[in-house]
Amino acid sequence: MRDFLLFTHIIIGLAIIASSIVILLYLKMKAAWIKPLAIATAAVSWILLLPSGMLYIQFYPATKTLIKAGSWPWAHSVVMETKEHWGLLIPIIATVAALLVYTGKKDESRRWWILLALLSGLMAVMGRIVKIGALA
Repeated sequence: MRDFLLFTHIIIGLAIIASSIVILLYLKMKAAWIKPLAIATAAVSWILLLPSGMLYIQFYPATKTLIKAGSWPWAHSVVMETKEHWGLLIPIIATVAALLVYTGKKDESRRWWILLALLSGLMAVMGRIVKIGALA
């Protein structure tokens, strides 16, 4: 179950990064599929809270102990704590960006999509640092 949740979490996160980049690349064009993709990205970002929340509730105590016992205890104290809190912003950012696209304010949404792509990418890097910290 843990592996399923973890891989679901990773795949959904990568999908958010990819769709944000695709939206950014095609935002200036008048493609009809941008609005549905924007709404789908926002919806998927909310869905991402399910596997991440289940991982946190069911497996976090053991993971925290493992990371803190490793040679990189700061990987939990700094990186994991940051990741936990910043991760809650992803659905909000995606929703704002999607609403701006949906209401026709594509130029205003550009910064939000950039922020979403960068924050999601940073979350992936931080996740990898935590994983290395657990194994170190």
